[in-house]
Amino acid sequence: RGTQPNFVAVRSAMLKQPLLDEAPKEDGWMYVRLFATVISVSLGSSLQFGFATGSLNNLEQIVPDALAAAGNPINIAKWAFINSCFSIGGLIGSYGCVIPLAILGRKNTLLVTNAFVFLSSALMYFGTNWLMLVAGRVCIGVVAGVAQMVAGSYMTEIAPIGIRGSVGVCSQVGIVIGIAFANFLTAPSFHTFGTPERWRYVFLFPSFFSLFQLCVLPFCPESPSFLIKSKGSHLALDTLKKLHREASAAAHMNNLRQQMQEGGNKGDDMSVMDLLMATSLRKQVAVGIVIKIGVQFSGIDAIFYYSTLMFRHAGVSDPQLATTLLSLVNLTMTFIAMAIMEKAGRRLLIMVTWCGMCSGFFAIFLASCLGEEFNIVPLFMSNIQVVAMVLIIISFAVGVGNVEGFIISEIMPVYAKDTLMSIGQPLNWIANLTVSTFFPIIFQALGRNAYLIFVGLTFFFGWFTFTRLPETKGKTIAQVTKDFENY
Repeated sequence: RGTQPNFVAVRSAMLKQPLLDEAPKEDGWMYVRLFATVISVSLGSSLQFGFATGSLNNLEQIVPDALAAAGNPINIAKWAFINSCFSIGGLIGSYGCVIPLAILGRKNTLLVTNAFVFLSSALMYFGTNWLMLVAGRVCIGVVAGVAQMVAGSYMTEIAPIGIRGSVGVCSQVGIVIGIAFANFLTAPSFHTFGTPERWRYVFLFPSFFSLFQLCVLPFCPESPSFLIKSKGSHLALDTLKKLHREASAAAHMNNLRQQMQEGGNKGDDMSVMDLLMATSLRKQVAVGIVIKIGVQFSGIDAIFYYSTLMFRHAGVSDPQLATTLLSLVNLTMTFIAMAIMEKAGRRLLIMVTWCGMCSGFFAIFLASCLGEEFNIVPLFMSNIQVVAMVLIIISFAVGVGNVEGFIISEIMPVYAKDTLMSIGQPLNWIANLTVSTFFPIIFQALGRNAYLIFVGLTFFFGWFTFTRLPETKGKTIAQVTKDFENY
């Protein structure tokens, strides 16, 4: 009895938030392993998502002209379908990777997926009709679907809790680097590959990033969350010691064991039906699903896929250059988000997203209405639309654009995390498919009124976040679960 307070003190100390500097460094390669894993996953998987998202935006006239010259002309509906087949592939990838994840783990699943990158590059490079481009977009979509399921969770699972948010943001950094790089390569103003003669070379670049991942990732550690379920706690702890200092590894391992005990200690994930019926996790499930679909229905994909079309409608003289500069703003703000993630918190940054995007879309509608309908300083109103689009990108990048990739890992225990991802990520891709397919058609029919749809949706998502999501920054799963009781 006399030693009980000491035991409680030790256990309490183990549950504190572990930071990188909590104990003397035992392994000089610790930072190298963490850095190599993050860079390999970000550039080899997440970047593929971003590159595919932005690669056709500036080519919205060049590719149809090239197909027409080959005797295979397409209309706007077929162009929208080529774009949206990326989402179909993403849906296939997010559903199809569930079993490989359970058998192969995070790392090996990402490695195997590179086969689809090489196939996509070949189809896009050699494709002379729209069906080959459709197949190429589906293949790279599969890669993106797997990356969305795996990359953010993988990186947060290997990171010490004190830098978990910043490491999780690296997945989004890879995505926005991919978007910016694709826009740069395809903008005619930069005289790179945005020409009728050279546009096909753009689609060889994803293969180079896959080769980089195939050279680096095999030497990186597997996710401890996967290892404790499939290989046991001993191997999971050994892996944690290669990535964390001793106190951090012990605390992380203690949390994983606690989560496994809560899940029945079988090492199996919950079934979808069990998760949906679990009253203790119902609020977390709702939050995870709404954030996953909210990212797409916020209207951000309309910008990522069709900003060049939007800028041309707004009367911008060089819409491809404007799109490229917009992606650079997105990239810059993502790095800023990485710096402030552990200070501002997840909940506040998500609220900044919804408020900023709602205001931005309404500003575009209002400026378009005043400039075109009432002819009030049209040039100034055109510039206001560009500024509003920048506001939308900034708002998205500092908040939900970064948090969405790892928020499920912060609100769900290890035995339910992959199950919720298997629900939320396919819904995310269905929403992506809906926006990418129908926005150009709706925009052609409704004009500026199409922006009001996103005004209403972002307002709803803001209300939902404010009333349903607690702060998760620097908290264990047990602490977050307790906080959900107040929402």
